Amino acid sequence: MKPVNASQLLTLEVAPWSRLVTTCVAHMTEHLYVGIITVVLPVMATALGMNMAQAGILVSSRSLAAGLSNLPSGLLADLINRRSLLLGVSLIVLGLSSLLMSFAPNYWVLLAFMVLGAVGAGSFHPQSLTILSTAYRDRRALALGVHDSSGNFGEVIAPLTIGTLLTFIDWRSTLQIWAVPGVAVGLLYALFCSEIGATASSSRASFKRALWHDVITNRAVLALFLISVFRAMGQMSLLAFLPLYLTLDLKLPVGAMGFYISLLFFFGGIAPSLSGYFSDRIGRAPLMIWGSALSAAAIAVLPSLSQGIALGLGCAAVGTLLWALRPVIFAAAMEAAPAEMGGSLVGFIYTGNMGLSFIAPIVAGFIADAYGLAAALSLIGVFPLLACFVALSSLRRSAST
Repeated sequence: MKPVNASQLLTLEVAPWSRLVTTCVAHMTEHLYVGIITVVLPVMATALGMNMAQAGILVSSRSLAAGLSNLPSGLLADLINRRSLLLGVSLIVLGLSSLLMSFAPNYWVLLAFMVLGAVGAGSFHPQSLTILSTAYRDRRALALGVHDSSGNFGEVIAPLTIGTLLTFIDWRSTLQIWAVPGVAVGLLYALFCSEIGATASSSRASFKRALWHDVITNRAVLALFLISVFRAMGQMSLLAFLPLYLTLDLKLPVGAMGFYISLLFFFGGIAPSLSGYFSDRIGRAPLMIWGSALSAAAIAVLPSLSQGIALGLGCAAVGTLLWALRPVIFAAAMEAAPAEMGGSLVGFIYTGNMGLSFIAPIVAGFIADAYGLAAALSLIGVFPLLACFVALSSLRRSAST
C-alpha cells in the first residue's frame, strides 16, 4: 500500500466538498433575484405607472415561465451532459435579465425581460440538484439539504441589500448593480467547474424510452411526484394566507406579522440541512411520513394558538417541518430513477410543483370566503396530510412486492 502524503490528504478531505460549496454559492446567487419581485417591484410599478393588475401579471408571468422552463432544461441537460455549463448559463441569463430590465422604457419591454430572467431561474434546479445528487451519492440528502438552506439564505440577503441600495440610488441603477452577481458567478461556474454525471444518452430514441419508462411511468417516481406537489401546495397556500390571517383576523401590526413570518422562514432555512443529515442515516420514508403528518398537525393548530410565544413556536414548527421535506423527497426521487435521467426527473417534479400548486390558494380562498380565514388556514394542513397518505401507500406497496 502506497503512503499518502499531506497534499493527497488535503485533496481527499477538501475536494469532495468543494463542489457542494460552489453549487451552494450558485444557488444562493440564484435566490438573490427573488428580491427583484419582493423589493424592487413596488418601486418599478410606481415609476412606470403600473396598476395592480399589471403588477400581478408580471409576477404570474415570471412564475409560469420559470415553471415551464424546468422540464426542457432537464431534458437538455440529460441529452448533452453539460450540466455545469448550463447551470452557469442560467445564472448569466438571470444577471443579464436584471441589467436589461434597468433599461426597459415601458411595461411590455419590462415584462419581456422579466420572463427572460424567469427562464434562467427555472433552468437552474434541474442542473444543480442533479450535479449534487451525482457527486454525493452516499450523502445525497445532506447535500441537497445544504443546497436548499443556501437558497433560503439568499432570500434573506436580497431584501436587506436591495433595500439599502434603493435608499441611496434609483431602481434602474440598483438593477444594474444586481446584475453583477449572476453574471460573475455564472461565468466562474461555467468556466471552472468540471462536468459531473453520467454520460449522455446514446440516442434520442433510447432517451425517449428511458424518459417514458424510468421517469414518467415509474410508479415510485410518480408517488414522489405527488408527495412533492402536495407539499408545495401546502407551502404556497400557507404563504398566501398566513399573513392575511395574522393581519386581518388577529389584527396584528405589519411589524408583528413580519416577525412571525420571519420566524417561519428562519427555521425553514435551517431545517433542510438537518433533515438531509438524518435522512441519510435513518432513511427517506420515515421522514417523509412523519414530517408530512406533523406538518399537517402543526398547520391545523395554528389558528388555535394565542399571540406571543405559542404562536411563535407554532410558526417555527411549521417552517421546520414543511421545509424539511423537500431535500428528502428529491433524494428519494433521485434514487428511484437512473442517474443519467436526473435532470429530466428534477424538471418533471419541479414543473409539477409550479404547474399544479397554484390550485391550492384558489381552494383556500373559496374556503376563506365561506368559512373564514381561520378555517382556511387549518384546512391547508390537508395538503401535507395527503402527502403523508401517498408516502404510506407507496411504502406499503413496496413492502408487499
